[in-house]
Amino acid sequence: MMNMNNMTNSSEYGSDDSVMKMMDGHMMPANDSIAMQMMQMTFYAGVDVTVLIKQWNVKTAAELFGTIVLWFLVAMLYEGLKRFRRHIFRRNQVSTRVGFNKLQSPESDAPGPASPDTRIVEVSGGWVKHHVIQSFLQLLQTTISFILMLVFMTYNVWLALAIVLGDFAGYLLFSADLDRPPGDDCCS
Repeated sequence: MMNMNNMTNSSEYGSDDSVMKMMDGHMMPANDSIAMQMMQMTFYAGVDVTVLIKQWNVKTAAELFGTIVLWFLVAMLYEGLKRFRRHIFRRNQVSTRVGFNKLQSPESDAPGPASPDTRIVEVSGGWVKHHVIQSFLQLLQTTISFILMLVFMTYNVWLALAIVLGDFAGYLLFSADLDRPPGDDCCS
């Protein structure tokens, strides 16, 4: 068994095909092409960061600042999207109730047994449109949340802070007047 405590950063071990070296307490491939594909796994506050794709490689403080502002705004607008979905959901609930109230029997003012066929067509036509819109917005919300997660996983402190603070600012801005009843988990 190999004694890992005695290995240094420059030590290489193994055969010619699988040469390994110790870097920061971890066994890493000595082959630079493989080592270059390794990802940062601890938070760091450096300027040099690759965001999402290899072509988006930030090298200067100005580029990093622009990237931070972008992801702050995306995180903030993500909260706005959640609020917009909630707004559409509630608006549709009200219009469905109003639609049912309009379907009254002609003899009385109270809601009565309107034709079942009419009621189903009225509600299902609006429901399908609402459901398609909500489904598209759910797709958009999920996609944005995964992208934000991937940016956070660059482990760059400044990008992580931009996302957290953007989410905070978005919630503060877009959800200030929320009066959500308990158990209302729509769009969260």
